[in-house]
Amino acid sequence: MKKHKKFLQFIALVIPVIAFLIVALPQERVSEEIYALRPIEQSKLIDQPVFLINVDGQEVFVRTDKEIVADILAETPIVMNSDDKTLPAFGAIAEGTIQVVRVTKERVEEKTMLSYSKEKRTSEELFNGETRVLQKGEKGIEKSIYEIILEDGKEVARNFVEKVLVKEPVTQIIAMGTRQVVSRGGNSMDFSEAHTMTATAYTHTGNRTYTGVWPSVGTIAVDPKVIPLGSKLYVDGYGYGTAMDVGSSIKGKRIDLFMDTKAEALRWGRRQVKLFVLPNE
Repeated sequence: MKKHKKFLQFIALVIPVIAFLIVALPQERVSEEIYALRPIEQSKLIDQPVFLINVDGQEVFVRTDKEIVADILAETPIVMNSDDKTLPAFGAIAEGTIQVVRVTKERVEEKTMLSYSKEKRTSEELFNGETRVLQKGEKGIEKSIYEIILEDGKEVARNFVEKVLVKEPVTQIIAMGTRQVVSRGGNSMDFSEAHTMTATAYTHTGNRTYTGVWPSVGTIAVDPKVIPLGSKLYVDGYGYGTAMDVGSSIKGKRIDLFMDTKAEALRWGRRQVKLFVLPNE
């Protein structure tokens, strides 16, 4: 009985020891294994190459054993957009430096003014040589759309997309006079063309006219580019005359009428008159 009791006491002492060994020994082995691996992993990390990534004006350094550009970027927080590209390319092997190029696209519009056409219509209400604008011309507007490609904010390409007509040009309509008969003083008078002129007056200067004759009533100074010298004329408010002189200030739609006295020239002043070019008989 005493032997049996001593055996049970021995068993009660052995069981806790065995339990302790079962729990403690594996943990010690795991700890030994972890500490044994740490020097190996640190050694691998030191041996990995460092890559410099230039992106968005900043420099990012990454240490990795990856070689392909895409794989290296995957180990960074850099977000790549669908149009972005790299140097070297995504699928290429990196050699130390990677340049990330941000590619963006914008649309711009360029407006072009379109010339309007002119349409001429005859009118018996106007004297031959006279014109009148019946409808004012207006330029049209055309819009050209381009897609601009930017790399890191700099334009590298401009591609034409389409043209859009914003506004149609408006045709200018001009009435051209065809009437060649005018009534003055109860008499009908044929003419080749009519002009609305600004008329001033002058008197004796002591000099001959441009055509070499002495001026007299009926002598009219003209711009030869508008009224040929020697043309027979009729001027409302003045009467018949001949284009026989020129003047330094007589340009375009201007004429100077000879008066016999200075007082008459001053009374005339400056007027808008109708001038008719008569047939030379």
